[in-house]
Amino acid sequence: IVGIAHMVGLSEKKFNNTVAFRSMKLIEAMPFRYAALHICYDNPNLKGPIGILQLLGNTQNRMRLRAHFGTYVECQYELMAFGLNQDIFPFDSMGNIKTEKFMAMLRDRIQKEAEIEEERRNDSSRIEYPRSVDVLFGRGKAYNDFNGNILMYAHIDRYKGRYQTTSKDEKTLIAETVLLTIKESGGRFLKRSKDPMDGWVRVTDTV
Repeated sequence: IVGIAHMVGLSEKKFNNTVAFRSMKLIEAMPFRYAALHICYDNPNLKGPIGILQLLGNTQNRMRLRAHFGTYVECQYELMAFGLNQDIFPFDSMGNIKTEKFMAMLRDRIQKEAEIEEERRNDSSRIEYPRSVDVLFGRGKAYNDFNGNILMYAHIDRYKGRYQTTSKDEKTLIAETVLLTIKESGGRFLKRSKDPMDGWVRVTDTV
């Protein structure tokens, strides 16, 4: 995304070094990445705070930041030199703020997020919450103390002595028996999805 920051007519009281740092934090929190940001301003006292934005943008976010000094019309011509069409500018030649494009982008973003959420709800492979009989893959006390894992340990202990003294084929049969016992009781083998928002996913039964 290429952003355009409209600061023409802005005083140094409203945009100082502190606001510059906060602005960069806000940019980092956006649900999309800015490839470039163009700042239009006409107050020479804003050069310092804008310099901070340029430094932070280049070093922290790898974002190209261009500053354009001049009137509304002069800034428009400079932006057009970068291939930016005039109807996407956030202001007109009189300096009036235009919000139509932003609101359209916001509505489009909300619609896309709703579609993604609907896909997640309809995805049968996604498991939001594990059942008490499920076996959870992971390390730590929370996993060891989970009810389904405790049940699995009890099944394993039942065959432990036999497992240690039997043949390889018999060990495979014992492992398959434990798996089948857990599945027949309604248990599933689950692990955390790579995306924590997607909950849990099934693990294959390969022994």
